[in-house]
Amino acid sequence: MKKLQILFYTFTIISVFFATCNDKKSDKSVEQSTEQAPEVRPFSIENYNFAIKKNGKFIQYNKAIYQRGDEIFLVLKNVGSFARGTDSLNRAEMTVEVKDAVGQVISPKRKLFGNKGHADFKDNILKSPYAAYTSDSKDKPGKYSMYITIYDLVKNDSIVIEDDFYIE
Repeated sequence: MKKLQILFYTFTIISVFFATCNDKKSDKSVEQSTEQAPEVRPFSIENYNFAIKKNGKFIQYNKAIYQRGDEIFLVLKNVGSFARGTDSLNRAEMTVEVKDAVGQVISPKRKLFGNKGHADFKDNILKSPYAAYTSDSKDKPGKYSMYITIYDLVKNDSIVIEDDFYIE
């Protein structure tokens, strides 16, 4: 009977020991998993605004109403997060289209970043890329639309921004 009691106590002690070790391991792995998973920002644009340029600086322009001959800017804020290629650099590209009041494309621009889009973006973010359109005397008064597409060429992703402005 004593042998059975000793065996029972030994088994109980060993079971408690292993249960305690397993609990400590699982707590540690939970802690590690939360520490190791850095937050990855989805490919997005934080914000954008129409702007005018004065003395080489963009000034937010909330009206989005311009005169013929004005230069129209759409400034984006914090675009990304871009993936890195095998060369550890980011690859981005941008296209811009302006459509007139009847939907005709009047100003298509492609590959605006060119070689500058193949670079090391701080924190994988483009801080303030912008699109521009210079209206002229041939532009009829009315509503126009600007379409900007930003491409992450590493992960084959893109974002489209479309907004309207008016020419008087």
